[in-house]
Formats: sequence, C-alpha cells, structure tokens
Amino acid sequence: MFNSRGILKFVFFSFILLFCGFNSFGNIVVLNGLTHEKNANPGETYRTQIEIHNMSDEAKSVRIYSRDYYYSHIGETRHDAPGTMDRSNANWITYQPELLNLGSDEKAVVNVEVQVPESNDLSGSYWSVIMVEGVVPPDTSNTVGVSIRTAIRYAVQVITNVGGEGIRDLTFQGLELSKNENENMIGVVVQNSGEVLLKPEMSLELFDEEGNSVATLKADRRKTLPGTSIKITILLEGIKPGVYNGVLVADCGDDSIYGTNVSFELL
Repeated sequence: MFNSRGILKFVFFSFILLFCGFNSFGNIVVLNGLTHEKNANPGETYRTQIEIHNMSDEAKSVRIYSRDYYYSHIGETRHDAPGTMDRSNANWITYQPELLNLGSDEKAVVNVEVQVPESNDLSGSYWSVIMVEGVVPPDTSNTVGVSIRTAIRYAVQVITNVGGEGIRDLTFQGLELSKNENENMIGVVVQNSGEVLLKPEMSLELFDEEGNSVATLKADRRKTLPGTSIKITILLEGIKPGVYNGVLVADCGDDSIYGTNVSFELL
C-alpha cells in the first residue's frame, strides 16, 4: 500500500503581469509602469530605469532577467529566449543589478541601457521584456500535504522605435459577435502586418437597412506590435435586434487610418 506519510508535495505557480501603470501584487511592485517606449536613431544610446518597491513587512529578493515577448488575439503569450525573435532588441540591452535584496518598505532601481546598433538596415519597432521576478524562499517546514506557493513576475516591455520610419500596416482578420449577460458586443481581430508599433482606436458606425446612421460606437485604444494580433471589443450598447451594415475604422494616429465594411444581424 502506498504511504503518503512524510511526502511533501510542492506546487509552484508563476503569474506574469502585463498591465500598464501601478501594479501591486505579492508585495513587490513596479512603480513606474510596464512599458518603456523610446524613439532612437541607429548608433544612439539611451537609458531608463525600472523602479521597484518591496511593500511587505519582511525582506524580499527579486531576480532580473531578459526575454523576448510575443502575443496573439487567441490568448497565446510567449516569453522566448532573448534575441531569438526577428524584431528583438534584447541584445541591445544591458541592465544591472540582476538580483535585488530589498528590506521591508525598501525601494530600488534597475538601471537599463539600450545601445541601438549603427546600421542602416534598422527600421521600425524592436522590443523585448525585462522580467522582474520575486524569488520564492525554500520551504523549510515539515508540513505533510500540498504546499501552494506563488512567485510573481512582471514583464516590463522595452520598446525601441528606430529612425522614425518603417512600414505601417494594419489588417482586419475577422469579426466575432457575442453576448455578455444582456449586452451584445463585436470582437474585431486585427493584425499588425507592418514594422511599427500601432495603437489603434477602433470605431464602428452602424447603418440600418434603410441606410440611416444608427450609432457610432468606440473602443479604448489598444497596442499591437509588429507581427502580433489583438481582439478589440466594441459594446453594441443600445443597438436593437436587426440587420446592420457598418464601417469599421482603426485610427492609429500619424495619419494612419484603416477601415473596412461589415454586415451582421443581431437576433
């Protein structure tokens, strides 16, 4: 008979946080945002800092390391080895320290330097992430059973827009009608098919079967890096059942506007 006495089962969970602004999870916080974007020219060097605060009542250790970063509209997220993606800037970046030991309520900074190569072949946006990960201390207890321990990781994006140029292209990949409780919504899948970071603000003007304008609806501005895709959700608030035609417009700023016609029926 199998005897579980004396057996310690250890379960380790790791969460990656990819939200902008002030983030407070696990008592280790990144104070100055999770996106560091900068315009630079070939051969230029620039610097930034990641500000970290230990808000707990006990000392914490934090590990710093680099990864490439990819995401798609289906929820896929990858943190590959640094320097493996075509538009990775990980090899341009140096940072220090690689390990922080923070006392209670102590703050510290990670100094980041980005050295853009001297090359005329560079154009558009390049990026990677610097991971800020709380180190889980070893479990010295003799507790029998399941121990659930959590390591918190922040992925701080470092985006370099080189030369102020590059191809801008956004393609519409599909539409998806859905319903959340009592509210209809439409999901618009777009892909950044160009070389430059785009931040589309999506709007939808709807027309009824007689061609009358019914409403113009908008979604919050989102960010999509070259080669990635996102799904932007527009709430169809107050739109009655019926057949509609519409014009979708993605305004990415800098006179970069993309559009497509849509038709659908709300039941």
